[in-house]
Amino acid sequence: MAATVIPFPTQRSAGAPRAPTVSRAHEPRLAGVAILKRWFRRWDARRSLGRDLPFMTDETLADVGLSRREALAEARRPFWQAGTHDAA
Repeated sequence: MAATVIPFPTQRSAGAPRAPTVSRAHEPRLAGVAILKRWFRRWDARRSLGRDLPFMTDETLADVGLSRREALAEARRPFWQAGTHDAA
């Protein structure tokens, strides 16, 4: 895995400014933060979809490939549980 560069304020010294890098000790921590961000984005998308599904028309649900019964079941499902239509 390549090191992620985070811009840190650099202090100008007599020489050239120091290149901002992340040490290898911080890479696993940053990878964990990235995983959590993906989980929260996915959960937010599921939560907003669950709020929107009951108000969609039958034509819109047919375009998505869901029946009214499937849409209501999907809307009742907790946002942290993946459904059958979720892409991994």
